[in-house]
Amino acid sequence: MQQDIIKLCADSLRSFTLDKYGIKLKAAHAHELTAAYFGYPSKNAMLVDTLYPMSDLNQAKIIVMAPDAFIDERRKQLEGLSPELPDSYTLGEGVYAPLFSKAQWASAFPPFRSFMSLVKFMAEERGLIESGNLYGVPRHHILDVKDINECALLTVKHAYKAENGNMHVDAVTKVELPRIAGRIGYGLAHISDERGTGSVREVLVPKAA
Repeated sequence: MQQDIIKLCADSLRSFTLDKYGIKLKAAHAHELTAAYFGYPSKNAMLVDTLYPMSDLNQAKIIVMAPDAFIDERRKQLEGLSPELPDSYTLGEGVYAPLFSKAQWASAFPPFRSFMSLVKFMAEERGLIESGNLYGVPRHHILDVKDINECALLTVKHAYKAENGNMHVDAVTKVELPRIAGRIGYGLAHISDERGTGSVREVLVPKAA
């Protein structure tokens, strides 16, 4: 099953580059790039991951795509890769498109381009974390992401800018995303609000619920 997903996405990437840009991408390059888009430094690293295999993607509730900077770095390491390929953001369309069919991943959530876009979704669409204005002053989200073995830990500092220009943090939210598949597929988010009132546990739920 894992090999099926990898091959499906690698084949999709090759078709994408050929149809859109007339570039014939080598199969080896396609598989290495696919691994990068799944958050791995190499295809081999992806294949030996038995704890969170990509074959479990259909169990994931949230997908956060790998950062373009990570993929850019991997592209630099691949010898013989065509310089005519589009940027990593555009190229990702060829990799990710097959994943979002109901056969692979059927969630009420959209796929998120970054952890920050997930945080904004939680604030603006769900109201699960701090958002809006504080006494008429716009709120800022300062995000720190730590990748630990079993989950991604997001620490979101909610701050406002004072008249002197300094940022003041008045609340902190921690979001734990349990890993399900690779480094892009996660389970429902556990949210704790660290303010003087104590810790409140919540679970991110689909919009349809």
